[in-house]
Amino acid sequence: MEIEDKIQWHPAFCSAMELELREYKKYLKYEREHNLSKLPLKIDFLVIKKEADIVIRNDFGDFFLGNNIFEYKSPGDDINAGTFYKALAYACLYMAEAESAAEIPDPDTTISIVREQKPAKLLEQLRKKYDVVKKADGIYRVSGLLFPVQILATKELNEQSHVWITSLTRTMNMECAQRLLDNFTGLSDDTDRKNADSVMNVASEANIELFKKMIQEGDQMCEELKELLAPEILEFKIRLAEQDAKLADKDAKLADKDAKLIGKDAEIARLKKRLVEAGIEV
Repeated sequence: MEIEDKIQWHPAFCSAMELELREYKKYLKYEREHNLSKLPLKIDFLVIKKEADIVIRNDFGDFFLGNNIFEYKSPGDDINAGTFYKALAYACLYMAEAESAAEIPDPDTTISIVREQKPAKLLEQLRKKYDVVKKADGIYRVSGLLFPVQILATKELNEQSHVWITSLTRTMNMECAQRLLDNFTGLSDDTDRKNADSVMNVASEANIELFKKMIQEGDQMCEELKELLAPEILEFKIRLAEQDAKLADKDAKLADKDAKLIGKDAEIARLKKRLVEAGIEV
């Protein structure tokens, strides 16, 4: 199994979201994997506004109501109509569990579906039935449903304004890595640093060759990176990646040898057949 298959994207996404909204942390309550009733169903990330009159001045946070449900898909995961309906179902179940469910109140709930790539096919399907507006790069708002919905394509978000969420990718470049490191070192709050650790670890796992190159450059940035990533852990990741590459090379060579042996066996079988046809006992 490749290293990226083991990457813990979802916890890092939750940490990145908390960092994106850190200016409003005293007004927000976060719940990771919020359980829905007694069923094995969990909301990926739930943001609750503790004060209704607080305005979140963030280009996707200004959309928030009292309860804000996030459905997150890791890089490479698909997002389709099934994902959309599942998120709606989660919101309905969340409302059904509310203490005020004896009546049908203002839902006071939003849904955000997050993916790296823009889900072009899903957006096209939604436009046929609902109003879909591009609020900003990477932010698509859907109205006309029971709940306000937004779809976030993190690949299109402004990388300078949204350093944390856009760092959850396998295609990071040196400029983005430097920006991530600069923002990390600028944090002083313990909770923010802990969340940033989660994002940094996932970013380094998903872009191990880039971070390996940064470590090897030997400048001040390299020294800061070594301190932040715990060199023994990073070295282990690098060695593991190199080991996987060597094993893959060995597997390829063994497969080539097996193919040659099969070819030789076939040739021997043909020769035996010719000798038998010629009346020569084998």
